[in-house]
Amino acid sequence: MTIFAIILLIALGLVLLLIEFAVIPGITIAGIGGFLMLGASIYIAFLEYGTGAGFITLTVILIAAPVIF
Repeated sequence: MTIFAIILLIALGLVLLLIEFAVIPGITIAGIGGFLMLGASIYIAFLEYGTGAGFITLTVILIAAPVIF
């Protein structure tokens, strides 16, 4: 269940960031929420699965975020 939560947080965070940059430019709730969701997914990965999974999650986010833009 926790892996699903991490994946869901990553997906929703990236969608909110995409909405932030494409639809509502500027600093809005969508951008702040996106960053918080991505941060929470990294935190949960480090907390529940250790450093290996945490760094994998961080790497996936650092690669996926620029690619969607």
